[in-house]
Amino acid sequence: MAEDETAGDARSRVPAVTRAIDVLDDVARNGSGSLAELARRLGLPKSTLLGICQSLVEERLLAKDSTGRYRLGLAVAELAAARRLEPPRLGTIGVTVQNLSNPFFIVELQGICAAAADLGSKVLVRDAQQDIDIQCDHLDEFVDLRVDAIIVDAVNSTDIGRALKRARAEAIPVIAVNVGATGADATVTTDNVQAGQAIGRFLARRLNGRGRIAIVDGLPVTAVSDRITGFISALRDFPRIVISHRTAGDHSRAGGIRAVQEIFADDPRPEAIFAINDPTAEGVVAALTQRHLSVPVASVDGSASAVRAITADGPLIASAAQSPAELGRLAVSLAADLHAGRTIHPRIRLLPTTLITADNLQTYQAWG
Repeated sequence: MAEDETAGDARSRVPAVTRAIDVLDDVARNGSGSLAELARRLGLPKSTLLGICQSLVEERLLAKDSTGRYRLGLAVAELAAARRLEPPRLGTIGVTVQNLSNPFFIVELQGICAAAADLGSKVLVRDAQQDIDIQCDHLDEFVDLRVDAIIVDAVNSTDIGRALKRARAEAIPVIAVNVGATGADATVTTDNVQAGQAIGRFLARRLNGRGRIAIVDGLPVTAVSDRITGFISALRDFPRIVISHRTAGDHSRAGGIRAVQEIFADDPRPEAIFAINDPTAEGVVAALTQRHLSVPVASVDGSASAVRAITADGPLIASAAQSPAELGRLAVSLAADLHAGRTIHPRIRLLPTTLITADNLQTYQAWG
């Protein structure tokens, strides 16, 4: 209601502008008009209209032919052409993330919102709660709302494809962030293969090239599979390193605790542990500490909590750093490009990682 009242007040303060717009609208609708016809159709005195029409002719918004009739001028066509050259504004972005309990996704979302604010775009945020069915419902909702773009941090990189088909059918661009998503138009992730390789080399050297390492795995997303692929590939240079355990996890602290219970129920026990993200590593560290075990742990994320743990000189000794805020910002940039009809190349963007250890903590700016 307040917006309507404000608009009415604004029109009353500049009646000449309002009448000029009415004249242009009338001529556009009717193709042309004499002064008498305009006066009749708009209900205004010819004396008032004459001055408005003369001004519009001077600005080339109207043109007057030899019979005294007014038509739209060249300036109108020029303005229309300029408008066509301007890319369409990215109005609303639908965003669904794996969960909002992990600091990574919160910081990623902050990056998305900051970039969207710079573009004047609105963001609709949804928490999938690590449930692919909930996330697919979010995508259906976004399609029904006719958002201008979708950014998805998928719970399951493959199964999400069934919901993305509808978005693609409706020509809504979809950007996968952090993890890949079947059917996405573009993807921006950390170079997770590189992250896994860095962790693999670091732990192998820490064990002097000989020993047993356990892996705490994760959910079915590309980020996890890429990290483990990179980790295993790095160990090929260390033939005396053995992967003794590979235990399923769910990316959470509780999952890390459960993994240690499973791993250390067996013999022989591992001499190092690779956890696929920092929350999992926190759980692993908590379980090791409770058992009074000193086993080196490394992970991926580079969060503030991981930095504190490394600083404390405990079991966690390294984390391959990601930049969730930058992932979010780049996802919005890709969304804007696709919405504007620009070609994206390459369609997969990988952000490099840096291995954070006690040796370089002082120069690293942690997130979260």
